[in-house]
Amino acid sequence: MIRKIFVSFVMLLLVAVAGSAEEGARRKRVRAESSVQEPAQALDAPEPEPDSAPAPKAFISPSVKEYLELGMAIPGKPGTDYPLLGAVPYTNFYCDDQPYPGFFADMDTRCQAWHYCDIDGRQASFLCPNGTVFSQGVASCDWWFNVRCALSPALYPLNARLYRRRKKQSRPKPHRVIDKKLVDEIFL
Repeated sequence: MIRKIFVSFVMLLLVAVAGSAEEGARRKRVRAESSVQEPAQALDAPEPEPDSAPAPKAFISPSVKEYLELGMAIPGKPGTDYPLLGAVPYTNFYCDDQPYPGFFADMDTRCQAWHYCDIDGRQASFLCPNGTVFSQGVASCDWWFNVRCALSPALYPLNARLYRRRKKQSRPKPHRVIDKKLVDEIFL
């Protein structure tokens, strides 16, 4: 009796393996739909965020606790006080509209995105880390509370100095001549 069950089991296993070999050794499983919800942005119409009870502290791992504490280290409310973008969005900024190459804060993203316009007209777009925005005055990302984004277009002309050519000197300055007096001053 046990032998019949064993033989039946082996036969069933062989049929299953042979069937999967015909279709391919591996089957792709359909992924479950992700329910990732982007945080509400002040750029968009406000969407009510679902109220959820916070997890009890005992259920949160130490790494998650550290992450949550780090999030509280940035003052202000994400999406309201400062933008919270995960990727550079398409905006109405074009390098062709700029009179000179350089670094430009994107006003459509509340300065979290910025663009570099190359001398030959190419555009590269970047995103400042969350909690920071692009400071047009110093051409770098800074904490949102240190930057007045609304002033950025007025500071675009600062880029004119980046590729300005300096006047060449008519005569190069003469080099110092090494003589005995200079050697004595250096080594004594």
